Amino acid sequence: MLKMKLALAMSTVLGLTTASKAFAWMQFCNSTAETIWTTYSWYNPSCSGEDGSVWEKQGWWSLTPGQCKIVFGPAIGNSFSYYYAENSGITWSGPFSDCTPWTAFDLCDNTCNTNSRVLGYRQLNTGSSTNFTLTFTP
Repeated sequence: MLKMKLALAMSTVLGLTTASKAFAWMQFCNSTAETIWTTYSWYNPSCSGEDGSVWEKQGWWSLTPGQCKIVFGPAIGNSFSYYYAENSGITWSGPFSDCTPWTAFDLCDNTCNTNSRVLGYRQLNTGSSTNFTLTFTP
């Protein structure tokens, strides 16, 4: 009976360990003293933008000082993704231009409308990670 209880306990622990590894994400954290607004773009082969790209983009997440948010829930499937962030005085931008709406969005890349502006995204290399946290610093 003791062996059966021990085996049951071990299988429960192993099950919990396996279940926690199945959850993966991309998380943004704000370590500045001001609220920042962020966007994220990731590889999505089922997405087809106006230019034929296979990337999806989503935003705007508001991050108050010290706050973290998961901006992408599935396991990261590609080493590279892109992001842009801004607050009242700082931008985290780069050389990868993309048409980005002023208001909340979830679109295929390079999808533009009259409510958009062109922003420069930074490339992020997460390597083989399935979980990744990007912390914005001043």
